[in-house]
Amino acid sequence: MDYIPRRLLDRAIARLDRRELADRLHAMRALASACGVRYVDDAGRPRTIDITLKPWVLTNQQVLAFHHVIQQLAEALLRVSHLYARLSSVQEVIRFEPRREAWMRLCAHPRARPMAVVGRLDSTAIYDDAGWRRDFRMLEPNAVGVGGVYYAPTSCAIVMDVLGDVLERAFPGRAITATPDPRQLLIDELRAVATRLHRPVRGVALIENTDFTTGTDEFRELARDLKLRGLKAVVADPRELRLVRGRLMAGRTPVDFLYRDSELEEFVDMERRGYRLTALRQAIQEGRLISGLTWEFDQKSAWEIFTDARYAKYFTAAQRRLFREHLLWTRLVRDARVTDLSGRMVDLPAFIRRNRQRLVLKPNTLFGGEGVMLGRMVSQREWEAQLHRALKGRTRYVVQQLAHIPTDTFPMLSKDGTVRQVERHVVSGFFFNSSGIGLIGRFSGQPVVNVSRGGGLVSALWVH
Repeated sequence: MDYIPRRLLDRAIARLDRRELADRLHAMRALASACGVRYVDDAGRPRTIDITLKPWVLTNQQVLAFHHVIQQLAEALLRVSHLYARLSSVQEVIRFEPRREAWMRLCAHPRARPMAVVGRLDSTAIYDDAGWRRDFRMLEPNAVGVGGVYYAPTSCAIVMDVLGDVLERAFPGRAITATPDPRQLLIDELRAVATRLHRPVRGVALIENTDFTTGTDEFRELARDLKLRGLKAVVADPRELRLVRGRLMAGRTPVDFLYRDSELEEFVDMERRGYRLTALRQAIQEGRLISGLTWEFDQKSAWEIFTDARYAKYFTAAQRRLFREHLLWTRLVRDARVTDLSGRMVDLPAFIRRNRQRLVLKPNTLFGGEGVMLGRMVSQREWEAQLHRALKGRTRYVVQQLAHIPTDTFPMLSKDGTVRQVERHVVSGFFFNSSGIGLIGRFSGQPVVNVSRGGGLVSALWVH
């Protein structure tokens, strides 16, 4: 069998009585708090992110199969940048304002061309059902500033500590480890880019916009972990970068590479407010930024390029098959005629109005589930008002085929400290670099699944 049926792990956890369950869930929460697995809300209040006691358990076949899928899709995303340079129709779907376009020209420099990416691709994949290989859908790309690089392996370590004896009983004689560590994916990508550029990897700056004080809070923990692995690592704002006698400095620390949590729009905004980002610009020209600016093509509207038959000839047969079977029909919202889910030409705004129940509206470049509207959960009036904003407002939207978001049942702590079984929606996030993948799961009480919306983490283990 190429998957682990859900009943095996459910049965093993069910052997724990309620007191044992409660003790282990309290231990999970305490370890998550001690390890810095936290989210800071808009009021500045930190909360410990919940980690499910029950992990996902993947087989060798599943890890290898999804490695192939994610690498195919990552290569297709990289292809979008080449199509953008050649096709005006792609420039309509993937658009950059003039200031961002000027920055994008920095990565045309020959030394800026290495792949240089640590990204994440979100999907509906689950692993404990016979349809795991057939039924998943890829939701959207996220190749810049991805969340979970520290949280994913930390959640795995916590589950292994708290549930290790139960896992041994459930899978006797079989080695169980975490799925590949995204921190190692980052280190591997740093080394791969350094090799191509003939540079050392002695220090890395983790750059984030310190104007933002809410959201996930991983970089300090990630920097601490990188130091334990032998790298000099410092957290810095892009505005703190300097060139001193030609050497790239983050504050007082010399660094060789930059790993970013900031999107290009933030760099543009900093310059608009009068800040000079000369050191950052030079680092980009020299190919020392991960993820590189090429990955700003990770807009949700990229799925239109993949699901529109007129672009099929630009991709491999394997990629076209992946698009047909596992990508959701997506179109940039605009006043235009496009192909619908069955390939017929339709007026897009009219099609969106008529098909509320099976569609979703999403901001094209925002993250954290912000602004997402599921048609079946709102009235026709609300739907059309959002469509009007998408057509007339400054924020660009995509419309996407509604995905089935799977659910699972987990033992969780109530506010009074007792244990209850709760059903939650779950999604998978596949980390990727230029050669490997990792995995993190997320859960939420709502079908728009995100930690920023009160959700938590599902650890992903690997049974060998």
